[in-house]
Amino acid sequence: MRWPLTIVVMSLVLAVSLGLYRLESEVQILERRLTKATTQLEDNRHNSSILAAEWSFLSQPSRIQALARRHLKLQDLTPGQISQLATLPSKALEEVDGAGNTSVERQEGQPPLPGWKRAKRIVLAEHGRAAR
Repeated sequence: MRWPLTIVVMSLVLAVSLGLYRLESEVQILERRLTKATTQLEDNRHNSSILAAEWSFLSQPSRIQALARRHLKLQDLTPGQISQLATLPSKALEEVDGAGNTSVERQEGQPPLPGWKRAKRIVLAEHGRAAR
């Protein structure tokens, strides 16, 4: 009667010890992953602070203005270039009817803008028909 009880107890001790060993190895794996994630987080925070410092340097208005002068060859704004919206010619309105024909309506006395050309009609197809 003692032998079967001893075998059962020894089997239980073996099963528990194998379970604890497996649990310990899983905990070690998770600790390594946590350490790696923590290290990456610290690196990302450090890189983020470096990028913020670089951004503040690169976005300085005086630096951007100097680069614009050097590379864009822009000219200063003259008073003759400043106008009001009411003095600009109005844009031609184009209407499209159901058959796809276009007609241009202009306000009376307003010529089209210099260099104005009629735009091509763009049709978005959806299942073989024109989209509405």
